[in-house]
Amino acid sequence: MGKVSFFSADYRDGRVSIGDKTYPAGTFAVHLLNQYYLNDTAARISVYAGGSRFFENRLRLGYIKPREFAEVGEKIAHIFDTLPSLKPFDMLDVESERKKVALIFTEENGERIDEYFRSKAKVMDMDAGQIALDILPPEYEEGFFKDAERFLQEVFFIIRFYDALGEDMRIAFGRLQHFVRRVDEAERFDEAHLLPIALEIFHALPLPTKTEYISVKKTSRSAAGTLARRLYFENYYSFIITDFFEGLHYGHYPRRCEICGKYFLMTSAVRQKYCTGYAPEKVKGKTISCRKYAARLNRKELAEGNPVLRIYKNRCSAIRVERQRGKILPEFASAALALAKEHMQVAKNDVEYANGQYEADMSRDKLYADTEKALK
Repeated sequence: MGKVSFFSADYRDGRVSIGDKTYPAGTFAVHLLNQYYLNDTAARISVYAGGSRFFENRLRLGYIKPREFAEVGEKIAHIFDTLPSLKPFDMLDVESERKKVALIFTEENGERIDEYFRSKAKVMDMDAGQIALDILPPEYEEGFFKDAERFLQEVFFIIRFYDALGEDMRIAFGRLQHFVRRVDEAERFDEAHLLPIALEIFHALPLPTKTEYISVKKTSRSAAGTLARRLYFENYYSFIITDFFEGLHYGHYPRRCEICGKYFLMTSAVRQKYCTGYAPEKVKGKTISCRKYAARLNRKELAEGNPVLRIYKNRCSAIRVERQRGKILPEFASAALALAKEHMQVAKNDVEYANGQYEADMSRDKLYADTEKALK
């Protein structure tokens, strides 16, 4: 199996690294959902993606017009004009791939392939006597044949990858949308409950990838390396669905905000309806978050969907850890836990506070500063 050398991603512990940046796994599935219609990205790629299968069939049958071979490269080149608008390609070396394709799909290389086909036809036309005596025609040159066959493998792979790109986007987008619409069917938003829905939509089909195991640093400051999987993708669909399932395994799943309509990645099992971005409407000339805008419309989330309890539990857990490690005194920890509980109870009953000041009040610096004031 071939690979588009510049299109790879590293996966480890629910994170995906592409280029020099790392994101929660599932991020790029969400990007496709948001970018499919944005600036007509999918439509512009689809105009040039597809339609090369007829030429591919000619190659398989063993004949070619050198000028048409160069025209296939020119068609693929148009895709590179739009490709950086689609993540993750904006973080990959698209220009190097453009140059590589331009060097491969030339009329001169088309003539080289044509020569190979003609020479191969002479070999295939050997009579029984020549075959019995293993007498190859003078047109056969072992080195030339091997080089031509390797070259054709790369040509076939490039044509398949870019020819399928538009259709890959369309199918992946439609199935991801279907999953998002069915998320609320799950009793809980965790892998055990979401996986059956995902498998019903995407099916348990193998995704064509090539895997290498590599050593990566856990953080930029780490001295020792840790194991990660580097995946090379045979097509765009395999990348997006791999990213989706890698995320789902760690409890990451796409949701659609009921206010702005944009998709966002959830990384916890809460039933959150609104994203952390801004509503399309302004209030008194000022931008307002989707959560605050929903509160103004009396569309507050249920307690189980609101991240009030999650913020409270995370802060209490952090306080207890600091107390156990001796970073704060037991009396201070008890007071901080009591204040955190007070903030949580207010937030559960006051949606304006929950969607506004609550998260800031529960930050470590603010909570500890308020605790010191209360103790004095």
